[in-house]
Amino acid sequence: MRSKWAVLGLPLLTLIVLGMYQPRETTARAMPLAVVFGSEINGYLTPCGCSKPMVGGIPRRATLLKQLAQNHTLLKLENGDLTKASGRQDELKAETLIEMLNEMGYDALNLGKYDFQLGMDYLRSLQRLFKGAMLCGNVLEGGNPAFDAYTLVEKRHQNRTVRVLIVGLISETHADALRNRNPQLSVIPARQKLEELRTQIETMGDVRVLLFYGTAQEAEQLAQAHPYFHLIVYANGGDGPLPTKQVGQTRLVFAGNDAKFVGIAHLSENAPYEITRVESTRLTEDFQDDPQVMAIQLSYLARVEAENLLALVPRRPTLNGSAFAGSRACMPCHSEDYRIWQRTAHAKAMQTLVAVKHDKDPECVVCHVVGMEFEGGFQSIEKTPTLKDVGCESCHGPAKLHTQDPEKHRLGKAGSQSCMSCHVPAHSPGFDFETYWKKIEHGFKKD
Repeated sequence: MRSKWAVLGLPLLTLIVLGMYQPRETTARAMPLAVVFGSEINGYLTPCGCSKPMVGGIPRRATLLKQLAQNHTLLKLENGDLTKASGRQDELKAETLIEMLNEMGYDALNLGKYDFQLGMDYLRSLQRLFKGAMLCGNVLEGGNPAFDAYTLVEKRHQNRTVRVLIVGLISETHADALRNRNPQLSVIPARQKLEELRTQIETMGDVRVLLFYGTAQEAEQLAQAHPYFHLIVYANGGDGPLPTKQVGQTRLVFAGNDAKFVGIAHLSENAPYEITRVESTRLTEDFQDDPQVMAIQLSYLARVEAENLLALVPRRPTLNGSAFAGSRACMPCHSEDYRIWQRTAHAKAMQTLVAVKHDKDPECVVCHVVGMEFEGGFQSIEKTPTLKDVGCESCHGPAKLHTQDPEKHRLGKAGSQSCMSCHVPAHSPGFDFETYWKKIEHGFKKD
Protein backbone atom coordinates (compact mmCIF):
# COMPACT_ATOMS: atom_id res chain seq x y z
CA MET A 1 0.00 0.00 0.00
CA ARG A 2 1.29 3.44 -0.89
CA SER A 3 1.67 5.79 2.05
CA LYS A 4 -0.60 8.80 2.34
CA TRP A 5 2.49 11.02 1.97
CA ALA A 6 3.23 9.47 -1.42
CA VAL A 7 -0.36 10.08 -2.47
CA LEU A 8 -0.28 13.68 -1.33
CA GLY A 9 3.23 14.36 -2.63
CA LEU A 10 2.38 14.90 -6.31
CA PRO A 11 -0.56 17.30 -5.81
CA LEU A 12 1.49 19.30 -3.29
CA LEU A 13 4.45 19.47 -5.68
CA THR A 14 2.10 20.59 -8.46
CA LEU A 15 0.69 23.39 -6.31
CA ILE A 16 4.18 24.62 -5.45
CA VAL A 17 5.25 24.62 -9.10
CA LEU A 18 2.12 26.47 -10.19
CA GLY A 19 2.61 29.03 -7.43
CA MET A 20 -0.71 28.17 -5.87
CA TYR A 21 0.89 27.03 -2.60
CA GLN A 22 2.28 29.81 -0.46
CA PRO A 23 4.30 28.78 2.60
CA ARG A 24 3.21 30.56 5.78
CA GLU A 25 5.46 33.49 6.63
CA THR A 26 6.22 34.47 10.21
CA THR A 27 7.20 38.06 10.86
CA ALA A 28 8.30 39.58 14.15
CA ARG A 29 5.86 41.99 15.71
CA ALA A 30 6.88 45.65 15.88
CA MET A 31 7.43 45.80 19.61
CA PRO A 32 8.61 48.88 21.51
CA LEU A 33 11.79 48.90 23.60
CA ALA A 34 11.52 49.32 27.37
CA VAL A 35 14.41 49.67 29.82
CA VAL A 36 13.91 47.64 32.98
CA PHE A 37 16.03 48.86 35.88
CA GLY A 38 16.65 48.34 39.59
CA SER A 39 19.13 49.35 42.28
CA GLU A 40 20.56 47.76 45.42
CA ILE A 41 18.99 44.33 45.80
CA ASN A 42 20.85 44.12 49.14
CA GLY A 43 20.51 40.36 49.36
CA TYR A 44 16.71 40.25 49.26
CA LEU A 45 16.25 37.20 47.06
CA THR A 46 12.70 36.85 48.35
CA PRO A 47 10.52 39.07 50.56
CA CYS A 48 11.33 39.26 54.26
CA GLY A 49 9.06 40.38 57.09
CA CYS A 50 5.97 39.71 59.14
CA SER A 51 3.70 42.40 57.68
CA LYS A 52 1.17 41.62 54.98
CA PRO A 53 1.25 41.88 52.08
CA MET A 54 4.83 40.76 51.56
CA VAL A 55 6.47 42.86 48.85
CA GLY A 56 9.40 42.11 46.57
CA GLY A 57 11.53 39.17 45.53
CA ILE A 58 13.47 38.16 42.43
CA PRO A 59 11.15 35.23 41.51
CA ARG A 60 8.28 37.73 41.30
CA ARG A 61 10.44 40.08 39.26
CA ALA A 62 11.05 37.28 36.77
CA THR A 63 7.31 36.80 36.36
CA LEU A 64 6.83 40.52 35.70
CA LEU A 65 9.60 40.51 33.10
CA LYS A 66 8.03 37.60 31.26
CA GLN A 67 4.74 39.48 31.20
CA LEU A 68 6.41 42.62 29.86
CA ALA A 69 8.31 40.63 27.22
CA GLN A 70 5.03 39.61 25.59
CA ASN A 71 4.62 43.16 24.28
CA HIS A 72 8.05 44.75 24.63
CA THR A 73 11.67 44.25 23.75
CA LEU A 74 13.45 44.57 27.09
CA LEU A 75 16.82 46.02 28.05
CA LYS A 76 17.49 44.71 31.57
CA LEU A 77 19.82 46.62 33.91
CA GLU A 78 20.79 46.35 37.59
CA ASN A 79 22.64 49.03 39.53
CA GLY A 80 24.76 48.08 42.53
CA ASP A 81 24.81 46.07 45.75
CA LEU A 82 23.79 42.50 45.10
CA THR A 83 24.29 41.93 48.82
CA LYS A 84 24.83 44.10 51.88
CA ALA A 85 27.78 42.43 53.62
CA SER A 86 30.74 40.12 53.05
CA GLY A 87 30.23 36.85 54.95
CA ARG A 88 29.84 33.37 53.53
CA GLN A 89 26.09 33.69 53.22
CA ASP A 90 26.52 36.88 51.23
CA GLU A 91 28.90 35.08 48.88
CA LEU A 92 26.26 32.42 48.29
CA LYS A 93 23.64 35.12 47.77
CA ALA A 94 25.79 36.95 45.24
CA GLU A 95 26.36 33.75 43.25
CA THR A 96 22.65 33.00 43.40
CA LEU A 97 21.71 36.48 42.21
CA ILE A 98 24.12 36.24 39.28
CA GLU A 99 22.47 32.95 38.32
CA MET A 100 19.04 34.58 38.63
CA LEU A 101 20.08 37.56 36.51
CA ASN A 102 21.41 35.15 33.89
CA GLU A 103 18.13 33.25 33.89
CA MET A 104 16.24 36.52 33.35
CA GLY A 105 18.63 37.61 30.59
CA TYR A 106 20.11 40.75 32.15
CA ASP A 107 22.27 42.86 29.87
CA ALA A 108 24.41 44.75 32.37
CA LEU A 109 25.21 45.06 36.08
CA ASN A 110 26.97 48.06 37.61
CA LEU A 111 28.80 47.42 40.88
CA GLY A 112 28.10 49.23 44.14
CA LYS A 113 29.96 49.89 47.37
CA TYR A 114 28.91 46.69 49.12
CA ASP A 115 29.70 44.51 46.12
CA PHE A 116 33.35 45.40 46.60
CA GLN A 117 33.16 44.15 50.21
CA LEU A 118 33.15 40.66 48.73
CA GLY A 119 36.75 41.25 47.61
CA MET A 120 38.19 41.50 44.12
CA ASP A 121 38.94 37.78 43.78
CA TYR A 122 35.33 36.95 44.49
CA LEU A 123 34.07 39.69 42.17
CA ARG A 124 36.23 38.25 39.40
CA SER A 125 34.60 34.86 39.90
CA LEU A 126 31.17 36.48 39.70
CA GLN A 127 32.20 38.32 36.56
CA ARG A 128 33.10 35.02 34.92
CA LEU A 129 29.66 33.63 35.85
CA PHE A 130 27.67 36.62 34.63
CA LYS A 131 26.54 36.43 31.01
CA GLY A 132 25.96 40.17 30.75
CA ALA A 133 28.45 43.01 31.20
CA MET A 134 29.77 43.73 34.71
CA LEU A 135 30.63 47.43 34.78
CA CYS A 136 32.30 49.98 37.05
CA GLY A 137 34.64 51.94 34.82
CA ASN A 138 36.13 54.48 37.23
CA VAL A 139 37.55 51.93 39.70
CA LEU A 140 41.25 51.36 39.10
CA GLU A 141 43.37 48.40 40.19
CA GLY A 142 47.08 49.07 39.99
CA GLY A 143 46.38 52.09 37.81
CA ASN A 144 44.31 50.15 35.25
CA PRO A 145 40.51 49.92 35.00
CA ALA A 146 39.29 47.06 37.16
CA PHE A 147 36.09 46.70 35.10
CA ASP A 148 34.79 47.93 31.77
CA ALA A 149 33.29 51.40 31.66
CA TYR A 150 30.65 50.59 29.05
CA THR A 151 29.06 47.99 26.83
CA LEU A 152 27.17 48.36 23.55
CA VAL A 153 24.18 46.11 22.93
CA GLU A 154 21.73 45.85 20.06
CA LYS A 155 18.00 45.60 20.63
CA ARG A 156 14.97 45.50 18.34
CA HIS A 157 12.64 48.50 18.57
CA GLN A 158 9.62 48.77 16.28
CA ASN A 159 11.31 46.36 13.83
CA ARG A 160 14.48 48.41 13.74
CA THR A 161 17.83 47.64 15.33
CA VAL A 162 18.74 50.14 18.03
CA ARG A 163 22.22 50.30 19.52
CA VAL A 164 22.16 51.01 23.25
CA LEU A 165 25.29 52.21 25.04
CA ILE A 166 25.36 51.36 28.76
CA VAL A 167 27.94 53.07 30.98
CA GLY A 168 28.60 52.01 34.59
CA LEU A 169 30.28 54.23 37.23
CA ILE A 170 30.43 54.64 41.03
CA SER A 171 30.57 57.84 43.06
CA GLU A 172 34.06 58.74 44.23
CA THR A 173 32.61 59.34 47.71
CA HIS A 174 32.79 55.57 48.21
CA ALA A 175 36.54 55.37 47.52
CA ASP A 176 37.53 54.85 51.17
CA ALA A 177 35.00 52.05 51.63
CA LEU A 178 36.37 50.25 48.57
CA ARG A 179 39.97 50.65 49.73
CA ASN A 180 39.24 49.40 53.24
CA ARG A 181 38.50 45.99 51.76
CA ASN A 182 40.73 46.26 48.67
CA PRO A 183 43.78 48.47 49.40
CA GLN A 184 44.96 48.18 45.80
CA LEU A 185 41.90 49.99 44.45
CA SER A 186 41.41 53.67 43.71
CA VAL A 187 38.45 55.59 42.34
CA ILE A 188 38.68 58.51 39.93
CA PRO A 189 35.78 60.98 39.90
CA ALA A 190 32.86 59.90 37.74
CA ARG A 191 32.81 63.27 36.01
CA GLN A 192 36.50 62.92 35.13
CA LYS A 193 35.96 59.44 33.69
CA LEU A 194 33.11 60.72 31.54
CA GLU A 195 35.35 63.51 30.23
CA GLU A 196 37.88 60.87 29.19
CA LEU A 197 35.17 58.93 27.36
CA ARG A 198 33.20 61.88 26.04
CA THR A 199 34.16 61.58 22.38
CA GLN A 200 33.46 57.86 22.34
CA ILE A 201 30.15 58.12 24.19
CA GLU A 202 28.79 60.97 22.07
CA THR A 203 29.41 59.00 18.88
CA MET A 204 28.30 55.56 20.09
CA GLY A 205 24.79 54.28 20.45
CA ASP A 206 21.37 55.48 19.38
CA VAL A 207 20.37 55.45 23.06
CA ARG A 208 22.74 56.07 25.98
CA VAL A 209 22.16 54.93 29.57
CA LEU A 210 24.31 55.62 32.64
CA LEU A 211 24.14 53.26 35.61
CA PHE A 212 25.49 55.43 38.41
CA TYR A 213 26.02 54.18 41.96
CA GLY A 214 25.59 57.57 43.61
CA THR A 215 22.98 60.03 44.83
CA ALA A 216 20.31 61.92 42.90
CA GLN A 217 22.19 65.18 43.42
CA GLU A 218 25.39 63.72 41.98
CA ALA A 219 23.44 62.23 39.07
CA GLU A 220 21.93 65.62 38.28
CA GLN A 221 25.38 67.21 38.24
CA LEU A 222 26.59 64.53 35.82
CA ALA A 223 23.56 65.08 33.58
CA GLN A 224 24.28 68.81 33.42
CA ALA A 225 27.96 68.30 32.62
CA HIS A 226 27.37 65.41 30.21
CA PRO A 227 24.02 66.02 28.51
CA TYR A 228 24.24 63.15 26.03
CA PHE A 229 22.58 60.47 28.19
CA HIS A 230 18.95 59.60 27.66
CA LEU A 231 18.62 57.89 31.04
CA ILE A 232 20.61 57.93 34.30
CA VAL A 233 19.74 55.26 36.86
CA TYR A 234 21.08 56.33 40.25
CA ALA A 235 21.21 54.66 43.69
CA ASN A 236 21.22 55.52 47.42
CA GLY A 237 17.65 56.84 47.28
CA GLY A 238 15.94 54.76 49.95
CA ASP A 239 13.28 52.12 50.13
CA GLY A 240 10.85 53.10 47.40
CA PRO A 241 10.87 54.72 43.97
CA LEU A 242 11.39 58.48 43.70
CA PRO A 243 9.82 60.89 41.21
CA THR A 244 11.76 61.16 37.97
CA LYS A 245 13.54 64.37 37.03
CA GLN A 246 14.23 65.73 33.58
CA VAL A 247 17.58 67.48 32.96
CA GLY A 248 17.77 68.46 29.32
CA GLN A 249 17.23 65.25 27.35
CA THR A 250 18.24 63.13 30.37
CA ARG A 251 15.69 61.42 32.61
CA LEU A 252 16.96 60.69 36.16
CA VAL A 253 15.33 57.60 37.72
CA PHE A 254 15.46 55.47 40.87
CA ALA A 255 13.35 52.35 41.48
CA GLY A 256 13.96 51.79 45.20
CA ASN A 257 16.10 49.16 46.89
CA ASP A 258 15.64 45.67 48.40
CA ALA A 259 14.09 44.34 45.16
CA LYS A 260 10.60 45.59 46.04
CA PHE A 261 9.98 47.53 42.83
CA VAL A 262 10.92 47.35 39.17
CA GLY A 263 11.43 50.54 37.16
CA ILE A 264 10.38 50.62 33.52
CA ALA A 265 11.41 53.38 31.10
CA HIS A 266 9.72 53.52 27.69
CA LEU A 267 11.42 54.72 24.51
CA SER A 268 9.86 56.99 21.88
CA GLU A 269 8.79 55.33 18.63
CA ASN A 270 11.18 57.12 16.29
CA ALA A 271 14.64 58.68 16.32
CA PRO A 272 15.95 60.94 17.72
CA TYR A 273 14.94 58.79 20.66
CA GLU A 274 13.82 60.02 24.06
CA ILE A 275 12.40 58.53 27.23
CA THR A 276 8.68 59.17 26.97
CA ARG A 277 7.39 57.56 30.14
CA VAL A 278 8.72 55.99 33.35
CA GLU A 279 6.76 53.78 35.72
CA SER A 280 7.44 51.66 38.78
CA THR A 281 5.80 48.32 39.49
CA ARG A 282 5.47 47.13 43.08
CA LEU A 283 6.10 43.40 43.38
CA THR A 284 3.08 42.37 45.42
CA GLU A 285 1.61 38.91 45.90
CA ASP A 286 -0.26 39.42 42.62
CA PHE A 287 2.95 38.26 40.91
CA GLN A 288 3.51 34.55 41.38
CA ASP A 289 7.02 33.20 41.81
CA ASP A 290 8.60 32.21 38.50
CA PRO A 291 9.33 28.45 38.64
CA GLN A 292 12.79 28.62 37.05
CA VAL A 293 14.04 31.43 39.29
CA MET A 294 12.40 29.87 42.33
CA ALA A 295 14.33 26.67 41.61
CA ILE A 296 17.54 28.69 41.83
CA GLN A 297 16.35 30.10 45.17
CA LEU A 298 15.72 26.60 46.52
CA SER A 299 19.19 25.51 45.40
CA TYR A 300 20.62 28.43 47.37
CA LEU A 301 18.74 27.35 50.50
CA ALA A 302 20.05 23.81 50.03
CA ARG A 303 23.61 25.19 49.94
CA VAL A 304 22.99 27.22 53.11
CA GLU A 305 21.83 24.05 54.84
CA ALA A 306 24.64 21.90 53.41
CA GLU A 307 27.27 24.33 54.70
CA ASN A 308 25.47 24.45 58.08
CA LEU A 309 25.68 28.23 58.30
CA LEU A 310 23.55 28.18 61.44
CA ALA A 311 26.49 26.65 63.28
CA LEU A 312 28.81 29.41 62.08
CA VAL A 313 26.83 32.30 63.58
CA PRO A 314 29.07 34.35 65.93
CA ARG A 315 27.87 34.23 69.52
CA ARG A 316 28.49 36.52 72.47
CA PRO A 317 27.86 36.23 76.22
CA THR A 318 24.33 36.99 77.41
CA LEU A 319 23.75 40.47 78.76
CA ASN A 320 22.63 39.37 82.24
CA GLY A 321 25.03 36.46 82.63
CA SER A 322 22.25 33.88 82.75
CA ALA A 323 21.64 30.88 80.52
CA PHE A 324 18.40 30.29 78.63
CA ALA A 325 15.66 28.15 80.15
CA GLY A 326 13.02 27.96 77.42
CA SER A 327 9.46 29.28 77.56
CA ARG A 328 8.02 26.17 79.19
CA ALA A 329 10.14 26.83 82.27
CA CYS A 330 8.10 30.00 82.83
CA MET A 331 4.77 28.18 82.94
CA PRO A 332 4.70 27.04 86.62
CA CYS A 333 4.75 30.61 87.92
CA HIS A 334 3.23 32.43 84.94
CA SER A 335 0.62 29.98 83.70
CA GLU A 336 -1.83 32.56 82.33
CA ASP A 337 0.90 34.50 80.53
CA TYR A 338 2.17 31.23 79.08
CA ARG A 339 -1.30 30.34 77.78
CA ILE A 340 -1.61 33.78 76.18
CA TRP A 341 1.77 33.30 74.51
CA GLN A 342 0.74 29.91 73.13
CA ARG A 343 -2.14 31.55 71.26
CA THR A 344 0.06 34.15 69.57
CA ALA A 345 1.92 34.04 66.25
CA HIS A 346 5.15 34.23 68.26
CA ALA A 347 4.60 30.67 69.48
CA LYS A 348 4.48 29.43 65.86
CA ALA A 349 7.26 31.64 64.50
CA MET A 350 9.62 28.83 63.54
CA GLN A 351 6.92 26.88 61.73
CA THR A 352 6.44 29.79 59.34
CA LEU A 353 10.07 29.34 58.26
CA VAL A 354 9.76 25.57 57.97
CA ALA A 355 6.83 26.08 55.61
CA VAL A 356 8.98 28.12 53.19
CA LYS A 357 12.20 26.10 53.70
CA HIS A 358 14.03 28.94 55.47
CA ASP A 359 14.43 27.13 58.80
CA LYS A 360 18.20 26.65 58.21
CA ASP A 361 18.77 30.22 57.03
CA PRO A 362 20.55 32.22 59.79
CA GLU A 363 19.34 35.58 58.50
CA CYS A 364 15.74 34.45 58.94
CA VAL A 365 16.05 32.16 61.94
CA VAL A 366 17.51 34.82 64.24
CA CYS A 367 14.12 36.58 64.53
CA HIS A 368 12.12 33.37 64.91
CA VAL A 369 13.89 31.77 67.89
CA VAL A 370 15.35 32.57 71.29
CA GLY A 371 18.90 33.84 71.67
CA MET A 372 20.56 32.60 68.49
CA GLU A 373 23.22 35.30 68.66
CA PHE A 374 24.10 34.46 72.29
CA GLU A 375 26.06 31.67 73.95
CA GLY A 376 23.66 28.91 74.97
CA GLY A 377 20.94 30.17 72.63
CA PHE A 378 19.13 28.43 69.79
CA GLN A 379 21.26 26.12 67.63
CA SER A 380 18.77 24.02 65.69
CA ILE A 381 15.33 22.50 66.10
CA GLU A 382 16.96 19.14 66.82
CA LYS A 383 19.53 20.36 69.37
CA THR A 384 17.57 23.10 71.15
CA PRO A 385 13.85 22.46 70.59
CA THR A 386 12.86 24.42 73.73
CA LEU A 387 14.33 27.59 72.22
CA LYS A 388 12.55 27.56 68.89
CA ASP A 389 9.89 30.22 68.24
CA VAL A 390 9.78 33.74 69.66
CA GLY A 391 9.53 32.90 73.34
CA CYS A 392 9.41 34.62 76.70
CA GLU A 393 13.17 35.11 76.80
CA SER A 394 13.17 36.86 73.42
CA CYS A 395 11.76 39.91 75.21
CA HIS A 396 12.59 39.38 78.88
CA GLY A 397 16.10 38.01 78.54
CA PRO A 398 17.75 34.71 79.59
CA ALA A 399 15.86 33.26 82.55
CA LYS A 400 17.75 30.24 83.89
CA LEU A 401 18.94 32.09 87.01
CA HIS A 402 15.50 33.63 87.42
CA THR A 403 13.84 30.21 87.52
CA GLN A 404 16.25 29.20 90.31
CA ASP A 405 15.85 32.36 92.41
CA PRO A 406 13.16 34.74 91.10
CA GLU A 407 13.69 37.41 93.73
CA LYS A 408 17.45 37.61 93.39
CA HIS A 409 17.50 37.45 89.60
CA ARG A 410 14.63 39.55 88.36
CA LEU A 411 13.91 39.95 84.64
CA GLY A 412 13.20 43.10 82.69
CA LYS A 413 9.71 43.98 81.53
CA ALA A 414 8.95 44.01 77.84
CA GLY A 415 8.63 47.32 76.04
CA SER A 416 8.95 48.76 72.58
CA GLN A 417 12.74 48.32 72.61
CA SER A 418 12.26 44.58 73.06
CA CYS A 419 10.64 44.44 69.65
CA MET A 420 12.84 46.73 67.59
CA SER A 421 15.66 44.32 66.85
CA CYS A 422 13.34 42.29 64.61
CA HIS A 423 10.44 44.63 63.86
CA VAL A 424 12.60 47.00 61.85
CA PRO A 425 11.01 49.24 59.17
CA ALA A 426 12.31 47.09 56.30
CA HIS A 427 10.61 43.97 57.66
CA SER A 428 7.67 45.45 59.59
CA PRO A 429 6.68 48.68 57.86
CA GLY A 430 4.25 50.65 59.96
CA PHE A 431 5.11 48.77 63.15
CA ASP A 432 3.52 50.43 66.16
CA PHE A 433 4.19 48.97 69.59
CA GLU A 434 0.84 49.88 71.15
CA THR A 435 -1.06 48.33 68.24
CA TYR A 436 0.99 45.15 68.18
CA TRP A 437 1.04 44.81 71.96
CA LYS A 438 -2.71 44.22 71.97
CA LYS A 439 -2.10 40.98 70.06
CA ILE A 440 0.18 39.57 72.77
CA GLU A 441 -0.85 41.55 75.85
CA HIS A 442 -0.06 39.93 79.20
CA GLY A 443 1.21 40.95 82.63
CA PHE A 444 4.73 41.94 81.73
CA LYS A 445 4.34 45.15 79.72
CA LYS A 446 6.74 47.86 80.76
CA ASP A 447 5.01 50.72 82.60
